[in-house]
Amino acid sequence: MKAHVEHQLLPLPFGQVYGTLKQRITEHGFLLLHEIDTQGIVAKHGITIPPLRQLLFFEPKYIAQIMAGDPLAINDIPLKLVLQELDAHTTQLSFKNPVGSLRDYGLKPEMAEELLERVQGIVAF
Repeated sequence: MKAHVEHQLLPLPFGQVYGTLKQRITEHGFLLLHEIDTQGIVAKHGITIPPLRQLLFFEPKYIAQIMAGDPLAINDIPLKLVLQELDAHTTQLSFKNPVGSLRDYGLKPEMAEELLERVQGIVAF
């Protein structure tokens, strides 16, 4: 497993986790930028997988800090939550830890730590 990816198994149905996370993203002040229905995309090519969604989100206030520090850090944003149904009552939730993924850009570590704290608030079940 990649070092900067955090994950947890939730004893909750996929639909419940999905709905809760979409709501929490905006409640925590982020913009939900895009949603990728991976299951739906691969189904168009004859591939069947369990429900799998990717939720991409970010907050514009951090962009100025990133651009002033190292514009290449844009490669590691937006933030993304990945939800995967394991069975009818279990969902795997994962995300890339911004502290680890933004470390090598020379940005203020406080920004990445704040992002991580905010993401942890979203994914706390």
